[in-house]
Amino acid sequence: MKTQGFVDTRHGCIHYYEQGSGLPLILLHSNGASAHQYNDTLSEFAKTWRVIAMDMPGHGDSDPITRHYSIERYADAVVALMDALKIDRAAVAGDSVGGSICLALSRDHAHRLTASVISECPLRTTEDWLATWPRIEATYSEPTQGMGELTPRFNNPTPSLLVRWNTDRNKAGAWAMVDVMRAMREFDALGALASLKAPSAVILGAKGNALGRRDQYEKAVGKNNVAVLNNCGHFPMIDDPALFAAEVNRLIKQVAQ
Repeated sequence: MKTQGFVDTRHGCIHYYEQGSGLPLILLHSNGASAHQYNDTLSEFAKTWRVIAMDMPGHGDSDPITRHYSIERYADAVVALMDALKIDRAAVAGDSVGGSICLALSRDHAHRLTASVISECPLRTTEDWLATWPRIEATYSEPTQGMGELTPRFNNPTPSLLVRWNTDRNKAGAWAMVDVMRAMREFDALGALASLKAPSAVILGAKGNALGRRDQYEKAVGKNNVAVLNNCGHFPMIDDPALFAAEVNRLIKQVAQ
């Protein structure tokens, strides 16, 4: 049965959902989303794990942020949640900015991880970020979107998904969402990828944003530790929840041996 909780940390109050028992697995959502992004995977993960889906600071029901947060600070918030829940080590899996946070955790806090699964994390250069920044600002400066914005991004966008999408984006707010993108722009993802200290694997959507960096991921973590999920885009936990959960489980088992 899924439960929820709040813990006070050095990053303010952090909200999370939890289900299952056993070794801990922490799930990290994408920008403008919340722990609800994993609603369709929690029960499957709970068959194997004590699975915890957290709201990152500034999102969901966690406390808002009032100043710029770097990717490293978001990673420290994950550690703070672990400390509050008395979790010494955990596996982590995160999508998009959640993937960036997994990179930072794997580089800076490897002693707290059993394994890390980095999903759909863009490896943009400075030039890439500058070229796409006007589109990014336009995308995140207006929280409410219509079905037209979701249709290219999901396999089967539904009215209920649109409601959840806009609820989460409005709870985060334009400033926090743009600030997350600033954090990703400033984060040396390529350098972190080359400096991983925890057992790590990668998930890419066959229709996602990060597939073009497949070679770099394979060089960093090994070809066998990069999974490309067919018929999935940037949000594989929503496009194919069962496949996403199965691949996360498989990859963690594979790299943590």
